[in-house]
Amino acid sequence: MTQTRAMSQSKRVLVVGLGSSGQAVVEHLLRQGVSVLATDLHEDPQFAAGLKRLQDLGAELHLGPHRPRDFMEVDQIIVSPGVPLDLEPLRRADADGIEIIGELEWAWRQTQVPVVAITGTNGKTTTTSLLGEILQAAGRRVFVGGNIGTPLSQWLLTGPAVDLLVLEVSSFQLDTAPTFRPQVGIVLNITEDHLDRYTSFQVYGESKFALFRHQRPDDIAIVNGDDPQCRQRLGQVSSRLLTFSRESSDVQAFISGNDVLVRVEGAEPLKVDLSSCALKGPHNAENIAAAVLAAKTLGGADAVIVTVLSQYRGLPHRVEWVGSQQGVDFYDDSKATNVGAVVKALDNFQRPVLLLAGGRDKYGSYQPLHEPLRSKVKGLFLFGEAAPRMSRELSGMVSTHLANDLPEAFGKAVALAETGDVVLLSPACSSFDQYESYARRGDHFKQLVGELTHPKGAQCHG
Repeated sequence: MTQTRAMSQSKRVLVVGLGSSGQAVVEHLLRQGVSVLATDLHEDPQFAAGLKRLQDLGAELHLGPHRPRDFMEVDQIIVSPGVPLDLEPLRRADADGIEIIGELEWAWRQTQVPVVAITGTNGKTTTTSLLGEILQAAGRRVFVGGNIGTPLSQWLLTGPAVDLLVLEVSSFQLDTAPTFRPQVGIVLNITEDHLDRYTSFQVYGESKFALFRHQRPDDIAIVNGDDPQCRQRLGQVSSRLLTFSRESSDVQAFISGNDVLVRVEGAEPLKVDLSSCALKGPHNAENIAAAVLAAKTLGGADAVIVTVLSQYRGLPHRVEWVGSQQGVDFYDDSKATNVGAVVKALDNFQRPVLLLAGGRDKYGSYQPLHEPLRSKVKGLFLFGEAAPRMSRELSGMVSTHLANDLPEAFGKAVALAETGDVVLLSPACSSFDQYESYARRGDHFKQLVGELTHPKGAQCHG
């Protein structure tokens, strides 16, 4: 890229975190002639070849425990999203006036390509992917990535020329993006999450709404008009505000029954028939409303929007039907790593649900699950680190069963399942106690379902 928003003039830069995005940042800086020191607490074998390449290109690598001196002898620090900002070396560097930014902010500064950025506790990956599909079908040259798929910094290195960046962004990324400005920003919802990292729910909500902080009056902010945390912050929006809602028709996208009526100034109204959309579920109506609002403001033709909606089936591990056995249906919702996502998942079912939940606790409240558990859930099967606390807080709502791991919880649920029931993996917790990602957890669930529905015969275990 030849044009930049603010090319770094730093003489020496520290990159903290050497996953895929961190490695891309290091390589790009080296190409700019910047002296780079890079650190990571762990030497992950899957990145060994990449790290060797960076060393060959001239990067200095320090792997293992952080060295305080590394953080004080640089002009700028670029951190990966997973790096906690309360690390003592980072606090000292900040106090000493050293600029600390994240990979998203750094990469955004390297290009003038306009940005559509999507965040929210739940639904952001589906909405980002759907919007990207619509815009690509409309003939736009679009990069879709960020917090999903390809990091923005990797696109800078290897991606084709585009005229629009469609980015999923997380609160962690926004915390280190002090000047980031999307021309179109979307906040889908704000429910409790990541309270193992944030000091309060209020602080987490402010992190999400920081998406709009630097927008200009002619930029666009798309917000969930029904979400209490979003509503209380609408006064912070100084750009052109568009809202979607089920509760009020005085919005730009009104969800009513099986229809979404979208009305954007300067464009013909569009009524979307949700029953004709391949993406199903009440929660996806909000994702569709947000994506269509954005697409219409960006000039997407109604015929293209309707065609893509009729074909787009969503992403794995999001209330994904896996299989059926003796009248029992199995759904993988491993992406539901917070309580709000589980509530939305349960909204999809009018049949008795056997719910598998647990993993690494994020220390939010489980209270929002009380009513759905009473009305929807036949049995709750808890596993992982969070199981004891979840059992204490939820066992009064529904019949509860404890297990050491997912296979044990799955086996207990299957033993009690009857024709007409649903077995749903929707954990409300992160996967990192027993799995490296929610996708691995979901794949394990699918494997268990596959072994049940397509048995290969009895096996002997010594």
